[in-house]
Amino acid sequence: MTTTAVAPAPGYRVTTPRGSLAGTGRLLRLALRTDRWTTAVWAVAVAGLTQVSVVAVADLYAVPEQQAARAALIASPAATALAGPGFGLDDYTLGAMTANELGLWVMLPVAIMGVLAVSRHLRAPEEDGRLEILRSQPVGRAAPVVAGMLAAATGVLVVGVVLLAALLTTDLDPGGSVLLVAAVVAVALVLASATAVAAQLTTHARTSSALGMALLGVAFLLRAVGDVRGPRSTSVWTWASPFGWSQATAPYTLDRWWPLLVSAVAVVVNVLVAAALVRRRDLGTGLLPERLGPSRGRLAGLLGLAWRSRRTSVLSWGTGVVVTGALIGVLASAVVDFVGGDADIAALLGEPDDAVAAVLALYVVVLAVGAAAYVATAVGAARADERSGRAAGLLALPVSRVRWLGAQVGLAALAATTTMLLAGLVMGVGAAVTLDDAAQVGRLAGAAAVTVPGVLVVLGVATAVLGLLPRATGAVWIYVAYVGTVGLFGELLPDGVDALSPFTHLPALPAAPMDWSPVLGVTAVAALLVVAGLAGVRRRDVDG
Repeated sequence: MTTTAVAPAPGYRVTTPRGSLAGTGRLLRLALRTDRWTTAVWAVAVAGLTQVSVVAVADLYAVPEQQAARAALIASPAATALAGPGFGLDDYTLGAMTANELGLWVMLPVAIMGVLAVSRHLRAPEEDGRLEILRSQPVGRAAPVVAGMLAAATGVLVVGVVLLAALLTTDLDPGGSVLLVAAVVAVALVLASATAVAAQLTTHARTSSALGMALLGVAFLLRAVGDVRGPRSTSVWTWASPFGWSQATAPYTLDRWWPLLVSAVAVVVNVLVAAALVRRRDLGTGLLPERLGPSRGRLAGLLGLAWRSRRTSVLSWGTGVVVTGALIGVLASAVVDFVGGDADIAALLGEPDDAVAAVLALYVVVLAVGAAAYVATAVGAARADERSGRAAGLLALPVSRVRWLGAQVGLAALAATTTMLLAGLVMGVGAAVTLDDAAQVGRLAGAAAVTVPGVLVVLGVATAVLGLLPRATGAVWIYVAYVGTVGLFGELLPDGVDALSPFTHLPALPAAPMDWSPVLGVTAVAALLVVAGLAGVRRRDVDG
């Protein structure tokens, strides 16, 4: 048998990859086009919420006496763990308030965006087979990884530019605003590049995202422990966290740029490591071997299948929330000592027991926001299963769409509820030991349980969006950011802004008395939203 070579048509040019980075520019343009709406929504939400919060702080604390009282509160160990080291407390200006009280909570959502973007660009195309098609074109081996990281970095930078524009409309110092935005971007880039390294270790995008979120949680906890142990960013624990590096810049007060050099070095090292690792693995695989399942046995239905595919995410998020709850409980005695040692603060907050209850109630909401972030991730994973075709393969079996999505939502609800109950329990145990008050166990466990309906509302919103507007599933993170902002700074925001947050309507235990009516009402809203989402997925195409 003979073969005939076919010459290319006149004017047709055959191209071949010229190096491992060939085709990077075209892949980058494709990734940016794919992310354009997601990036725009993140940018507008982060910048808008930050601008509203800064204006509200300026109006509420316009008098020097009010600013001094606020500075005293921020100096407490509990506030330090929640927000970070307090710089400029002796002359507590609007800039110092913005950096100390808002800075960390702006860094968090932008970092989450960076982590999700890297995982989406580096792992998802390999897992669903798109990268194999791209690699059949003149595309170098390292081009998809480099393009994905550049796309994620570009998205973070766009959010930073919009955020800076929003800050420049306020009364803040422009130089300090530039430094604050640089610090926010630096955290996101460090954690995104670290996720790029994690993406080379695992085969699945959902595991890569879970590892990235776990790194973010560890970084947050290291910063919290370090700042409590050594104020003003002097603890080695703080300097083990990218959050600590960025907060050490102290925008609007010390204006130190040099800590960002640590972030820059970390980003470069992570990128080089990720580039080296991608050369050591085959396409569609990870460096760490997958754990094989049992040769015989059952998955206990759709819920068991959901657990097997989501357990890494469940355990990483759950561990982070529970450990944070334990840390908060241990800090309860520090709050009492702080309030009891300052007559002015005691008069401002009331009796020590009332002050501790108010602070712990705020921290319970912080834990609930963490659980809400998990359920948003869980619903996003269900959407990823749709887009990759895994859901279609499962639905080819005698499995209805409602049962498929119901198992995903049911597991998320069960995991979030268990996480909050455990977090409240360990938080109560820690407070009981440090305060020598056994009643704190029941109080804080009950307080955490009361927030569960609020977490389920976030789950319901995510389910409704997935069922009715699947292409907008990523926008659920905007609602999570809104809920978190309202939970932390609700008293600073204009009246009515917090109306859409479920935690606004729930009793703030243990500082407020129990009221079952709003708890039942919020639970009913969560159920209706879930039903709407399940009904929607039943009527639309599986791939959205």
